[in-house]
Amino acid sequence: MTQQLIDAVAALTKRVEELEDERAIRLVLNNYALAVDGNNADSMAALYAEDCEIDVDSAVFYHGREDAKRIVTGEVHQSILPNCVHMMGPWSIAISGDRAVATGYATIFVRENGVVGIWRQAYGRWELVKREGRWEIFKRTSRTTGKVESQEILNASLRQTDG
Repeated sequence: MTQQLIDAVAALTKRVEELEDERAIRLVLNNYALAVDGNNADSMAALYAEDCEIDVDSAVFYHGREDAKRIVTGEVHQSILPNCVHMMGPWSIAISGDRAVATGYATIFVRENGVVGIWRQAYGRWELVKREGRWEIFKRTSRTTGKVESQEILNASLRQTDG
């Protein structure tokens, strides 16, 4: 085998691994939405790292996988079930080795009295880590739209992918 062929195979292998990582990250984020809408706190929490940190609007914080279950089991979320739908993405994903950042949108729709309306819209920054071959959510920051300071999540993603 020539060195040129060896180099080409190595480059293709690296590209396939990166695509597989991106696909796995998208699956984690998609499964988050399915789990919270399905009232499945255990499946949702399993997507998070044991040592995760979650910050929602600098007002609600969760620390650790077990605490993260309160996202689903808490009074606020329980009050909108089974009438909610989390529509998430599109995503901008930047991967660097065993770490990644996914930035995107979340719109939560809720049906009340037969009418579906937007309950919440947010920008999200999801920091993931790959441990033992599995991508987990390590740090999540969510900010409601309509606040200038919330746009920093979007701008941080642009800075990350610009260069």
